[in-house]
Amino acid sequence: MSNIAFSLLFLSIAFVLQTIDYIALEATGLYLLKPLVSGIVTIALAVLSAISVVTLPSKDAALTSSVIFITCAFWSAMGMSDISKEITPMLSQNISEETFKQMEVLLPGHGVLIVLFAIFSFLLLLFNHQKDHVVFMGLSLLSSVCFITNMWTNLKGRSVTFLSLAFITSYISARTFFHSFTKNINNLEELDFQSKRVIRYALNALSLSPWILNSLAVTESSTTGFVWPLSSGLFLLLHGVSGLRWGDITVSTCSIIDGLFWTSVGGSMYVELLKQYLDIFSPAVSIPVSFIVLSVAVVFVQTEILLSFQYLLLSILILTLNFDNNAKIAVSTFAWLSFILNVYGYVSYLCKSFSFKSNFPVGQNGLEKILSKMFANKKFMKNRVGVNKISENLFETNTVLGFSKYAESESLGYLANVVTVLAFVWVPQENSFLSLPWIITYGCCLQFVVGFICFSRGQTFESSSFLIFASFWLIWGGLRSLGLFKTDLGMSLGVGICSFLLIGLLFAGISINVNKIWTSIFLCFDLMLLATLLQVLGINDGYMIERIFGSALSISFVYAFLSSIIKMTYGKEIIPFGRPLKEINKIQKDKDQMLWAPARRASGVRKIAEKLKTGGICGIPSDTVYILVACCNQPEAVKRAYKSKKQAEDRPMSLWISNFRQIEAAKNEFSSLLWDFLHEIWPSNVSAVLKRV
Repeated sequence: MSNIAFSLLFLSIAFVLQTIDYIALEATGLYLLKPLVSGIVTIALAVLSAISVVTLPSKDAALTSSVIFITCAFWSAMGMSDISKEITPMLSQNISEETFKQMEVLLPGHGVLIVLFAIFSFLLLLFNHQKDHVVFMGLSLLSSVCFITNMWTNLKGRSVTFLSLAFITSYISARTFFHSFTKNINNLEELDFQSKRVIRYALNALSLSPWILNSLAVTESSTTGFVWPLSSGLFLLLHGVSGLRWGDITVSTCSIIDGLFWTSVGGSMYVELLKQYLDIFSPAVSIPVSFIVLSVAVVFVQTEILLSFQYLLLSILILTLNFDNNAKIAVSTFAWLSFILNVYGYVSYLCKSFSFKSNFPVGQNGLEKILSKMFANKKFMKNRVGVNKISENLFETNTVLGFSKYAESESLGYLANVVTVLAFVWVPQENSFLSLPWIITYGCCLQFVVGFICFSRGQTFESSSFLIFASFWLIWGGLRSLGLFKTDLGMSLGVGICSFLLIGLLFAGISINVNKIWTSIFLCFDLMLLATLLQVLGINDGYMIERIFGSALSISFVYAFLSSIIKMTYGKEIIPFGRPLKEINKIQKDKDQMLWAPARRASGVRKIAEKLKTGGICGIPSDTVYILVACCNQPEAVKRAYKSKKQAEDRPMSLWISNFRQIEAAKNEFSSLLWDFLHEIWPSNVSAVLKRV
């Protein structure tokens, strides 16, 4: 909880600085701090505040974290608008300090924040009764109202609102800090990342604000509100990365996908504002991104129906943003539908956080429930070994069990490469600047993160591959987007591409021992590099050849992405990666005889149990080594475990039980004192050593 105290302290500093600025403005007509300095400091404080609570997955902290994340997105957008006010006239010949309308930049987000703050305050007042949070959200609501009102009238007293917000955040910070010393709240049973879904829905709604306000004819163009998708995307990424460590992989994956998309869209909107382009998307980007989002909608239909509908509408919105250039009716329609769905999800998960009895349904595991009613599936748990009803319900779902130090993130790496490859080879050279936000966010930032996570999970080949791709897109994607590819640096560019080509050939050879998909990826990558080298050498056909092999590379990544995300969601390899072209050890040769099951999901545990009950053996990690397990009532399986481990048969193995009925036949081997003692303390970490019967 001290993290929350520090987070609120950073926010209170931001409120104090803004108060001083407004007091100076009302007294002298000038801001105290320069916009560039003020913007950088504001963004830094917002990011520090969010990072302070990003590592808190407890259910008690989820509500406060939601408040902080929404407020941080607000402050980050304010800081970005200050910075853009200073640098935009320098970067664009079409915009001057007089024509840059900062009020119109900030207006869309404030309009949506009024809705979000009002809903939060109302539900807090009804169900939670945390008066300090109610006051904080109420003052935040008032500050947004004052901002909008100030567009039509010169309203005084905004400094009083921000000063009040600084006081209430400081008070909550001090109270929380004191509370952390007087009460022990480190209860692992209360860890809950699901409650933080509120953050995701709120930030998605905030990202849609430019199109919502533009559809109401409040702003002249949706492009001017670029700071809101940019800021919301940044904090969605922070939210998603924290989920990779603490929570449900589905929540974190969706947050990262959303964050990357909105950050790239915000960057493209700013590029359009600078360069006066007609579109924020190139069809080379919008069509594949729309297809990927649609695929995500199909994959997640089993996880949450609301989530699936949200991605379905988003995929359509992406296409309309590119092709509905005139009337904008389709853009407004699908923007409103997406906004309504996100607000509904925001309200639904807020009610769940408040433990409100009449929750708004979102269709979690909806498809699974429908199918279970259509087909009379045999239940897995029959309570044959003394498992209680809570465990029975738990293992019949696909619940995430416990927490892992690192979560699987390869699907995000494949997704990033799909978007980056197509932006690199298909965006026209005259509009190449439009590809820069997509290449930087997807090709560089995300892949570096995925590469380091894979390295932490012991996936050396995957880690090295993603880091190579991240380096390539950062260097060569950046050069092409900035228009520096066709300079007189032919020899230098050629040497650089040849270096990557040699590395690609090396990894193509290694991938022969991994699987067919990685082999296909590196072969297409090397062929694309050869085509790029032809361009450097001045051969005109090189650009078209590069497009052909780039498209083949993107198809390979699409296949890998779908295979990975389906395996992650459903717990089985429906779309195979393919066996290695060269199998160099027995494990690879016998792979078809092995079952892969995600041990952190109830569905995976169910598959493992079913395999054990039918005489299979399983390898599981312990705190020191991997161990082989088998059902003790399956003699043949026990023999297989001994044989596989090459262990002498006279050496005993440990025996795990779930209740005492399983060892009643061996009661005579226990003394009465030991039997009664174990009855009192089990289950626990105490083991009993017995003679082998």
